[in-house]
Amino acid sequence: MRRFVPLLLLLLAGLALAQQVQLEARVFEIARQLRCPSCVSESVADSNSPISQQMRVLIQEQLEQGRSEEEIFAYFQGRYGDWIMLDPPKRGIHLVAWLLPVIVAVLALATVALLVRRWLANSRKPIEATPEELERVRRQLGAAGAQPDPAPGTDGDI
Repeated sequence: MRRFVPLLLLLLAGLALAQQVQLEARVFEIARQLRCPSCVSESVADSNSPISQQMRVLIQEQLEQGRSEEEIFAYFQGRYGDWIMLDPPKRGIHLVAWLLPVIVAVLALATVALLVRRWLANSRKPIEATPEELERVRRQLGAAGAQPDPAPGTDGDI
């Protein structure tokens, strides 16, 4: 029995360490989604500022108290506003931030498609010669002693 006590203690220590590693991973995941209040576009997980370190400690304490991610996010949003989230929420005025790039991309593609369609339609139209241009060609060919080739789809008269 005495042989199993150290083994049991080692097993318990391993379980405690695994739980701590899992807790740290959850803290990091939550901190990655929060903006550092004193940094420019840097997450709490990536920042080494004192406020970010304090926020990570707060996240860990709240997780240890059994709070969910949503409750932790709500806590920080209540304290700092929606700005604290790196990804703005998909509601209210923030919905514009999510939809505007999609709308602009659709409008840009529609404009490009319309321009390409017009360009293709205009490039397929045959260029019609005016009667004055045809007469000038006849005179030039007649002076050279050559006969013009009939245009496709005509009976040979110019």
